[in-house]
Parts: sequence; C-alpha cells; structure tokens
Amino acid sequence: MRKTTSRFIIATAFAASLVLTAPGAADEATDTARALLVAFTDGVIAGPDAVAPLLAPEYQIMRSNGVGYDRNGYINRGARTVNARPNYAHDDLVVTTDGDVMVVRYMLQIDETIDGKAITRRAPRLTVFRKIGGAWKVTAHSNFARTE
Repeated sequence: MRKTTSRFIIATAFAASLVLTAPGAADEATDTARALLVAFTDGVIAGPDAVAPLLAPEYQIMRSNGVGYDRNGYINRGARTVNARPNYAHDDLVVTTDGDVMVVRYMLQIDETIDGKAITRRAPRLTVFRKIGGAWKVTAHSNFARTE
C-alpha cells in the first residue's frame, strides 16, 4: 500500500510539473510578465505618484552603482531621480513562477538618465512580483545599467 501511494504521489507531482511547464502555461506567464513590466516601466517614467500603487510594502531596489532604496525611499527620493523617454523595449524575458511569486529576468532598452547621468541603453534587469489581494505588486527590482 505504501509503495502504491508513493508511486501515485510521484506520478501526480510529475503530471503537475508537465502542466505547469506546458508551452501554453509558459506563454501565459510571459504575457503576464510583459504586461506587468510595461505597467511598472510606465509607472517609473510617470513618476512617484504613478509607481507607488505598483509597489509591495516590502519593495526594494538596487542599482548597479550600489544605491538602494526601500519602498518609501524610492517613492520619496529614488523615483524622482529617473528621467526616461516613453519608447522602450523589454527583450529576452525569462519568467519563473511559484504560486503568488513571479521572477522576471530581462533586458530593457531605454533612453534614461538617473541623477542626471545617462545610463547604458540596453542592460539587464531583474524584477520580482508578488500577488497581494489578487493584484501583482513589485516586491524587488535590480537595475544593472551602468552610467555611461
């Protein structure tokens, strides 16, 4: 009986992993991630009032120059240092999900300055989302763009 139960559990876990990694599921996760990234990028471009509702309470950002902020610091200081044009592209998305957490690794191409300094136009980013009350919120973001 124990051996049969173990086989059933293993078979069920394997079947579930196939469903979660099926091409349709991956495409859906990528589409969701792309929409979330567009909303986040547009929020950052629009400024603190637009980006604030998108951020989870535990939000943190780390930039390539070592500057980091928590949620309040980013809304009150960090977001005000970003100046970007609204034409941008998210490429090479790699999306992983587990329940209410989504991690997205990607390249962002954008004309942007931070603290008045131009940054690399195409650079890697890492953004983590968490579903809170049915809505995805940004919980962490890493900007690896270097100043030029």
